[in-house]
Parts: sequence; structure tokens; C-alpha cells
Amino acid sequence: MRDENKSVKFSRRLLPAAAAILCGVLLATGCSSTTEHKWLTFFFDGVPSETSVTNQAVAPVATSTNRAAAVAPKPQFPKPPENFMHRPYAENKCAQCHGGDMMTAEPRVPVPQLCYTCHKDFPGNYKVKHQPVENGECLSCHDPHQSPNKNLLLKKGSALCLTCHDDPLAAGKVKHQAVEAGDCTDCHSPHATNFKGLLKKSVKDTCLDCHDDLIGKKKIVHQPVDDGDCMECHAPHATNFKGLLKKSVKNTCADCHDDIPAKQAKVVHQPVDDGDCLACHDPHASDRKALVKKTTPALCWDCHDNFLEKAKFTHDVVEDCTGCHNPHSTSEKALMKKGIPALCFDCHDQKDVAAVKGHADIGTKSCVQCHDPHVGQDKNLLKPAAKSPGAANGSPP
Repeated sequence: MRDENKSVKFSRRLLPAAAAILCGVLLATGCSSTTEHKWLTFFFDGVPSETSVTNQAVAPVATSTNRAAAVAPKPQFPKPPENFMHRPYAENKCAQCHGGDMMTAEPRVPVPQLCYTCHKDFPGNYKVKHQPVENGECLSCHDPHQSPNKNLLLKKGSALCLTCHDDPLAAGKVKHQAVEAGDCTDCHSPHATNFKGLLKKSVKDTCLDCHDDLIGKKKIVHQPVDDGDCMECHAPHATNFKGLLKKSVKNTCADCHDDIPAKQAKVVHQPVDDGDCLACHDPHASDRKALVKKTTPALCWDCHDNFLEKAKFTHDVVEDCTGCHNPHSTSEKALMKKGIPALCFDCHDQKDVAAVKGHADIGTKSCVQCHDPHVGQDKNLLKPAAKSPGAANGSPP
């Protein structure tokens, strides 16, 4: 028992000495993990191997030296739009509008008189005034201090107008491009003007700002166009009819030209009956009489076959179809202006016609029974059936 106690006492004395020796060796040889592990296993039992899971390296803990790098960056927000500021507000001259008592936000004098101390009383010089302007409601459209919109407007563009006015584009499927893509103030004055509808210019000049090719240097101008009455036919914002017409083409033209087609007419030209006036006429201006797009017979060839191309002989009057035919309506067959032979006698003297040998027995026959009114293979425009066997040279029978 005594020997065992001596052994324990010896071990207790040896342990501090061994620890001191180990520290000295570690200081001398360095602190690599491999060296450290060899010395620990020499002096102590149960030291885990280097490949043990408990000895796996772990991620370094952020210290005070790398803490800034570990902090997540602050989110970036878009820069707010730069506001437009009312000059007195920007210069901190609040008393200029509010007076000395800043405890109340009341202006020193009522609006709009307050506004007119700096801004000219411009509405007073015009005939047509925007109602909010006339009522002195400046603040219904403008912010008195600052706004993200130009001119200190409460809203941008047409959005401001639609706070009071119904959306004009809701009036129809066909929308005026200038209204759909632009700003109301492109055409209208927001405050006052001398033109109806608060237009900046007359209707004619307003439309010609964009549609300057409607008249050009044309010789003949449609009277409503020449008078600048564009809105007699067209809606300025939106409609359900092509070309921004207020009505169909047929009904638009009939507002003024109510005699076409004639009320008692038995025969109506198909384009007229269909209301397709624009097939033949230009609605604004033309170099030709009656605003037709082409002169006859070229205009007629757009629908009718050109029978003049292969003709050997032609009737003198075929160069003007409207000499014999009414282009709109009539009571005669084939849109003739008069019945035959009355129409023929407008040019051919009845005595001269009667003196021709071949006309001796015509009686009540129609001229077109023997003659083609347009073209023929002989100078008298005789139809093949009307020729006698001896009339090969084209002389009348």
C-alpha cells in the first residue's frame, strides 16, 4: 500500500514536468497539426486519429477583421424623380404666399388673386375660358408647392383631363391617332382661347398641322373643306366609322347632297346605290370638276371594260361618258339622260337624219336598233344585223 502511494505521488510530480517539456518541444518544433498529434499520442492515451470526423476542419468564424465583408449589402432603390418646385417654395419664401402667420396654411389672399400677383391674368383676354380657370380653381390642376410633373400639374397628360372629362376615345372603335398617342394640349388650350372647344387654332388650321396634304395645290376644293368645317363630316376624337366620319359615307354625303340619287329615279348607278361615293369622288380636293378622281372615260374603266381599245371607229361623244349617261341615277335604261331618239337629236339634226336613204322606213325604230352608240366597224357604227349585203364598204343600206 505504501509503495502504491509512492507511485501516485511520483506521477503527480511527473505530470507538470511532462507538460512543461511538451510545451518547450512544441515551441521549438512549431505547431503543425501533424507534429502536435505525435507528441500528444506519446504522452497521453486515447488521442483521436487525424482522419477522425471530430478532427475535420470547420469553416472559419468571422472575426472583427472580416466582419464588414460578411454583412449583406443594402438593397438599392430607384432614385425618386426630381420634382418641379414652385419658385417661392424652392426659395423658402413661404410668407410670399401665406403671409406672416405660418401657423395656418391659409394663403394671404384667396386663389386665384394670389396666383395673379405673379402670373398674368391671361384668361381675362380671351373669349372662351376653361371652366376651372374661370372659376379660379387653379389648385384643381396644379400643386402649389412641388410636383413630379411639368408645370406643377397634379397628373400627367390626358390623365389630368380625364378626372373631369369622359374619355373621348370610348366613343367608338376608330380612334384619332393624335388623341390616342398624344396629349390633349396638343390641340386644346388648358386655360383660355378665342376658339370654340378651347382649340389653340381654328378647326381648319388645327387639322392642317398634321393633314397638310388634303388640299395641297388642287384646283377644286370641296366647300366644307375650303371653309374649314372639318367637323361637319369628321369626329375629332373617336367614332365607329372609317376615316373618323360621324356617319357612313352615304349618309354623310346625303346631308348636303340629298338629291343624289334622285328621289323618283328608277335606275341608280350601283356605286351610288351602295353608298360608295368615294369610289369616284375625292372628298377633299381634286384637279377635276365635280371632285372626281379621274376624268371620263378613264374613271369608268375602273369598273367597266374598255370597249374603245379594239374599236375601228368610235362615236365622237364616247370621250365623255357623262355626255349621254347620268353617273348617279335616272329614269331611263342604261342611265341615259334622255330617251332615244331625243338624246340623239341633241347632236344630230332630225331633218338631216330623215334625209338619209336608209332612214326612209325606220318609222318608230330606235336609233340603237341599227347603230352601236359607242363603237363600230364602219363609220356609221352600224351593227352587223343592220347591214345589207351590198354594204360591205360601210355605207348605209
